[in-house]
Amino acid sequence: MSEANPGKEERWLIGSYRPTSLFSLRMTHATNKGGKTLLVPTPYSVKLALIDACFRKYGAVDALSKATAVYEIVKARPVRFRPPAHCIVQNTFIKIKQEERGAPKGIYGPTIAYREFCYYQGELEVALGISRLPDESIKELADLLAQINYLGKRGSFIQFWGTQIQDGALPKGYTCPEAQADIVNGGYGTTHYLDDFGDVLIHEKDGFERINSYGTKPSALGKYRVCIPTLLPYRYESSSKHYTYFRRIE
Repeated sequence: MSEANPGKEERWLIGSYRPTSLFSLRMTHATNKGGKTLLVPTPYSVKLALIDACFRKYGAVDALSKATAVYEIVKARPVRFRPPAHCIVQNTFIKIKQEERGAPKGIYGPTIAYREFCYYQGELEVALGISRLPDESIKELADLLAQINYLGKRGSFIQFWGTQIQDGALPKGYTCPEAQADIVNGGYGTTHYLDDFGDVLIHEKDGFERINSYGTKPSALGKYRVCIPTLLPYRYESSSKHYTYFRRIE
């Protein structure tokens, strides 16, 4: 995975949000009936949320060109998360509709599925790498961060709280790809596979067509969308048959 972040020149644009509803984002390899959730959003979901925000910020004439320009800005940039201080994962079963075996296509029947939902206490911070990015582009990204009102499964609402710029490395408390993490000094307690744009997608000339919902090109998992083992600053605290409690490591 490419990182447009050269260490000594690290610079981050950080957006702060307050969760206003339960968060859920199924792990990439979870089945439809066994929907375990990630504890944080993914870089892929944030980049798509920024591109989606273009279509709400700009009119029909400019939206697509603006979205394409933002895609080119963010596609290779790192995204990190500082999750809320407390996270309680609630376990439940819900009713869903599923296509029945042996039935004609389009015939769905009721069934149940396992789902998990995160209750957060505290602020969620999304850090986007902005090294060597011109001020005009940074301002554009800051404006778009303010347009995001949910991350993950639709309905996982968040309230924008502000932005700030961090010059230098991020402090402890942020997620980090396993290959780049300072594991010796600790600060991590959980590992998740978070998806992001793959190198093939980043270097493809018309890569935007592969993330466009109305595009004709597929976006294959493992090639254009890759799952990166990422360390989270969450430590397991307690659990029962109804919940699992995680606390952020400071």
